[in-house]
Amino acid sequence: QGVADLLKGKMLKIGAKAGTSGKIFGSVTNVQIANALKDQFGIEVDRRKILLDDDIKELGQYKAVLDLHKTLKPEVDFEVFAE
Repeated sequence: QGVADLLKGKMLKIGAKAGTSGKIFGSVTNVQIANALKDQFGIEVDRRKILLDDDIKELGQYKAVLDLHKTLKPEVDFEVFAE
């Protein structure tokens, strides 16, 4: 529950190399989200517990679900920006 409270109303920022059209090279993965959670908020979450709807291949704002417990699945908002 503490993790869910820490993430409420916060935006995670993930940098990615991108072309001029806004498409990123490669994609943003749950590993990058786990690393950003640790670096920006000091929260350690196993990468296998981070669920993404689709492959993230463009700059913009997205949501991921943290499958922390069968009754606790907070969402984390994150933004992919060009580095």
